[in-house]
Amino acid sequence: MPITLVPFTREHLEPAVELFSQSYLVEQADSPCLPDRVLDDPSVIQAALQTKLDTPSIAVIEQGRLLAFMVTGAQFTWKGQRAAIVPEYGHAAIATGKQALYQKMYQSLAQEWVNQGCHLHLLGHFAHDALLKEMLYQMGFGALVAERLRDCSAVASGQDPFIKIDQEVSKLLNLHIEHIHYYPHSPTFLSRSIDRQSALADLEAHALSGDVFFVAYEQGEPCAYLIAGESTLGGEGFLLQKTKTAQIKSAFTRPGARGQGIGKALLQCAIHWSQQKGYERIFVEHETANLAGSHFWSKYFVPYLYYSMRYVDSTL
Repeated sequence: MPITLVPFTREHLEPAVELFSQSYLVEQADSPCLPDRVLDDPSVIQAALQTKLDTPSIAVIEQGRLLAFMVTGAQFTWKGQRAAIVPEYGHAAIATGKQALYQKMYQSLAQEWVNQGCHLHLLGHFAHDALLKEMLYQMGFGALVAERLRDCSAVASGQDPFIKIDQEVSKLLNLHIEHIHYYPHSPTFLSRSIDRQSALADLEAHALSGDVFFVAYEQGEPCAYLIAGESTLGGEGFLLQKTKTAQIKSAFTRPGARGQGIGKALLQCAIHWSQQKGYERIFVEHETANLAGSHFWSKYFVPYLYYSMRYVDSTL
């Protein structure tokens, strides 16, 4: 019998969770640091999907069986355009004919997004799903963000004495602004506010949430920092929340101080702190076009998730 594409509804929730769990298990085999929470408690994914029932969505059915699904997570304005995003838990498909199923789902949803004025399309997907990555590439998607994981084993012996915890955020303001200035340049091209008040408010928000500031000094002045804390609800790393997972939330080394092992020393301090706090793993999110960041994080972390993005002609 032919397959049919229908709107994703409440009746599809349980089989959708099962499909997602199967794809999660496949990724977990390649990313063993991934926790078991969403497998042990399927209600986590079901509750998340249930909040998306009113968004543009697709279920692929054959003889009453759910073969695949894709739901829109949110629609918003970004990079000067309206965007639609499919979260990492918002899609899955059976292995047989997977590429064709995703092509059909995206073709249908993409038209609906464009009809609603969304010309920027984003999709979160597991890093080791080579078939899906190739399909997205052929459809015009490119990498945007990577989420990476590691355990809490050491990356260096001991801790360098010039690294210390310093919660006096005003000392970091100039360095933090330099960090913000870094992103609009080639090849990252990510627009960020450079207002001093906004930058200070950002640091203060980290401090208020209990995040820890590891700071490296050079001639008495901060030359690098790393901010670590618990993965927060509503932030990055949805699949890692409430799983004894620490997050590196921001990090920057002044260009003139790079190549001296400072980044590695900061990371080791964060790992040691994570061990003391009882965390089992650490994750970091970074833009894939951030060459300096990508090079560093890929040395010590394994990707488990990518977000890919496609621009559609906004004159359509």
